[in-house]
Amino acid sequence: MNDYYGAWRAMEELYEEGKIRAIGVCNFYPDRLTDLCLNRKVVPAVNQVELHPFFAQNGALENMKALGVQPQAWGPLAEGRHSIFTHPILTKIGAKYGKTAAQVALRWNVQRGVVIIPKSTHKERMEENFNIWDFKLSDEDMAAIATLDLGHSEIIDHSAAETAKFLNGWKIHD
Repeated sequence: MNDYYGAWRAMEELYEEGKIRAIGVCNFYPDRLTDLCLNRKVVPAVNQVELHPFFAQNGALENMKALGVQPQAWGPLAEGRHSIFTHPILTKIGAKYGKTAAQVALRWNVQRGVVIIPKSTHKERMEENFNIWDFKLSDEDMAAIATLDLGHSEIIDHSAAETAKFLNGWKIHD
């Protein structure tokens, strides 16, 4: 939102001066990300977007891959919505591997090439979130999880005029 070209150019200058090692974007849908990538010096290293079993954004992932931008999931556990921690499909798959539904959801994104940032303030859940590297979901498991995709966010709609007005209301400088 707002002057993302100006912000991007400022970050490119810092990158080219060696003051920062990587620059990226957040919540850039395919149209906006493509536009930026076609009008930049430095390709965004990452695009942090909402990605979880209930909002898979397969088209956005394909677009990021084509542009050379690493997808990164914020809210990979759907902010706890849709009973993700006890969802029957995720729980059933987890039982096959001795894993929790949350671990299955995290592993699903990792197998799709997505960097994940699960949020937790509990040490035991943080440890659980790290323990996803000793199993791999089968193609059948991945297909079952794909059926959960609603095709839209239920957390925030970045294409809505109300969202643009809200975000542009946050002034960080005069």
